[in-house]
Amino acid sequence: MIRRSHPLLSNTMRILSEADVKRCLPISVAIAANRKALSSLLMNDDGGASVPTRIGLPYHNKESSSSSTTAPADWSLFKPAAYYPPQLDNTDNQILMGVKVVSPRANNAARNKPTCPATIMLLNAETGETSAVVAATYLTAARTAAGSALATEMACRNSSIGLTLVVFGAGLQGELHIKAIQHVVNVKKVVIVNRSKARAEKLKESLLSIDATEIELDSKTVIPVKDISIVELSDLRAVQDAVEIADVITTATNTCEPLFSGAWPKHGCHINGIGSYTPFMKEIDDALVKRCEVLIDTKEALDVGDLSSLRNDDGSTKQNFSGLIGDALVGNIEFGKHRNNNFNCTFFKSVGTAIQDVVTAQFVYEYARKEDIGSNFNM
Repeated sequence: MIRRSHPLLSNTMRILSEADVKRCLPISVAIAANRKALSSLLMNDDGGASVPTRIGLPYHNKESSSSSTTAPADWSLFKPAAYYPPQLDNTDNQILMGVKVVSPRANNAARNKPTCPATIMLLNAETGETSAVVAATYLTAARTAAGSALATEMACRNSSIGLTLVVFGAGLQGELHIKAIQHVVNVKKVVIVNRSKARAEKLKESLLSIDATEIELDSKTVIPVKDISIVELSDLRAVQDAVEIADVITTATNTCEPLFSGAWPKHGCHINGIGSYTPFMKEIDDALVKRCEVLIDTKEALDVGDLSSLRNDDGSTKQNFSGLIGDALVGNIEFGKHRNNNFNCTFFKSVGTAIQDVVTAQFVYEYARKEDIGSNFNM
């Protein structure tokens, strides 16, 4: 649908719904987009990413018991980012700009609405005009899973045998992590650990219904995993059994207490922690962090509860901290190659960053333009 205005004053803007985004963002595209995005975030800040501090507006829900003088449960967060191509890369010369708006609303579940609605606005860097408005709930989960897949690929680069993947959480993040990780390593078995068995069963049914042609293929064949089992989080013995055989573990929950003992994972296990994002949330315990070579997506990840033990009293980081995944992707540091008796596992902790959102949204937008997906409006 096109709404017309004066041709000399108009700017065509594309609107992409959640359904449109799913059509434009197969796993291979998400991984490629986030390889580019995360490679621009380097410890010395010269990778091309500009990610200003986010702006937060509180919303005091009138339906809750909180008042204007208490801390609000809900926020609207504005997260801008820009990508400036490296000067030495003649094949990549497009400046990308955009802003993500994400608004957690505690009461939305009761309204049958997303609890964390998100939208990304892309700008034409040259003209300053809005080029696209992109629904971002699915996109956020896909870019997060892509980042974990990239870390898993590095940590498990020498593993050719079929791996066992254990995923805590049966929501969209859990689903896309299973799909993304099996795209980069050979997964033979999946264990889904969740509080609700019914939700895990629904995810299992969905995964088993996938046919090989539904998985986006690059230059290799990805065979859908058929060995999928379910463990309820309350069954501690079964959780321990699953963790002890895991080659890769992904935690995608909102817990404030560690999900399992750090003594359970076997030597060589890789862990992706993506659920926690505040100093009070903690999916992984200190004992496991101390066993791990640790990689993070952004410097802000060091402030999350999982990594509270990673800092020395003087604020410096401990010996097992490797650095940013961006530096590992571009070859500035090595990750996962030097496991020893002290650090016998690897841990990738991510909290997400707006540069992932903007770069991924740009990939989606360009695909949508090519295939004429979405709705155009003349502004």
